[in-house]
Amino acid sequence: MPRLPAIFIAAALCLAAIAAPLLAQSQNGPSTPWRDALDRVERNLDDIFDAVTGLDRVPPPQVGLYVPASNAPEDAAAPPADWVPLLGQHSTQPPPRRMVLLVHGLDEAGDIWTELAPALLNAGHKVARFEYPNDQRIHASAELLLEHLRAARAAGLEELAVVAHSMGGLVTFDALTRPDGYAGNTASPTDLPRVTHFFSIGTPWNGSPWAKLQAIGEAHEQVSRLLAGDSFDIRPLLQYRRDGSGQAGDDLLPDSDLITELRARPWPANLPLTIVAGKITNPDPTTYDSIADSQILRELLGPDRLAALVADFRAATEDLGDGVVSLTSAFARQTEDTHVFPVNHRALLHNSPIDFITGQAPQGPPAIPIILDRLESNRQ
Repeated sequence: MPRLPAIFIAAALCLAAIAAPLLAQSQNGPSTPWRDALDRVERNLDDIFDAVTGLDRVPPPQVGLYVPASNAPEDAAAPPADWVPLLGQHSTQPPPRRMVLLVHGLDEAGDIWTELAPALLNAGHKVARFEYPNDQRIHASAELLLEHLRAARAAGLEELAVVAHSMGGLVTFDALTRPDGYAGNTASPTDLPRVTHFFSIGTPWNGSPWAKLQAIGEAHEQVSRLLAGDSFDIRPLLQYRRDGSGQAGDDLLPDSDLITELRARPWPANLPLTIVAGKITNPDPTTYDSIADSQILRELLGPDRLAALVADFRAATEDLGDGVVSLTSAFARQTEDTHVFPVNHRALLHNSPIDFITGQAPQGPPAIPIILDRLESNRQ
C-alpha cells in the first residue's frame, strides 16, 4: 500500500475521531436527520475499507490476561501486542498474589493504560490488563473474564483491585454479579480471586445513546493504533471487523435489555467503589443564538431542521458529561467517593493527540492520582 493514500485515509479518520466527542453530547442522542447522516457515513466507511484492501492479513484481537514484559515502566507503557500472557507457555513466572486489573472499554485503541500502568508499577503494584473482542456482547466478554480469572486463581492469584474504563465497568460488573460468576460475593469467592476495590472511570451505567455510532468509535480506535506504530500500512485499520460484530453498541444503548438487567442487580456487599467522570465545559449561551441566526444553515437545513439542531445543542448542555457518557449515567451507582473533572472521556486516564480539542488536563490524566491514593490507603 503506498504511503500517500494511507496518510489521506488516516487523516479522514482522524477528523471523524476528533468529531466524535464534539458530536456525542446529548443524553437523548441526535435528532433523526443527524443520526441518519451518521449512519450513512458508517456505511460508506465500510464500503471504502472493503474496496481498499482485504482482510486475510489482519490479525485477530488479543484475548486474555496480559502483563508487561518486565517491571520496567517503559514496558508497562508499551502497546498491548508487547505485553505477555499472564498464564500459558509464554509466561515466565506464576502470577503474583495481588494485582491491579485493567479492563478497557468499547473500541479501545490499546493506549488507554499507557500512563496509568507505569504509574502503578512505580508505586509498587503488579498490573495486568484484560484484552477481549471489545465490541462483542457484554455478557460474552464477562464470560471470558471469568474464565481467565478462574485460571489465574488456580495458578496462585488471590486478590484484585479493578480499574475499569467506560464499558469495561459493565463487563466487570456483570462478572461480579452474575450467578455463574461471583454472584455478588467479591470478598470470599470459592474459585476466583477476591476483589478489594472497583474504580469506575467514565462507565455508562445507564448506557450511552452514542455507542451505536460504531464507525466513529472504531475510527478513533484504529487511527490511534496507526499513530502509535511506525508503519503507514492501513490494513490494521480493519482490525475492528474481527473484534466482534458491534453487538456491544446495542447493549450500551439506554434501556437495552443488558442495561436494564444490570441496573436491577445490587452492588456487591462491602466492595468499595470510586467513580471518576468527565464534564466538558458548557458552551457560551450566545453560541445557540449564533447557530439560530446563521443564514447559511437556514438555507441548507430549512427553518425547522435548524430549530431542531439548536434544540439538540441546548439539551446537550444540561447533562453534557465527558462527550460520550453523561454525568447522570456515570453516577448511576451509589458511592460517596465521586470525582468530576473538566476533561473528555479518554482524557480521564490518557492524554491522546487525537482528543486534544475536547478537554485534557495539562497536569495529566486526573483519575490516576485518585487511583494511586486509594490503592495506597487499601495497603495500609
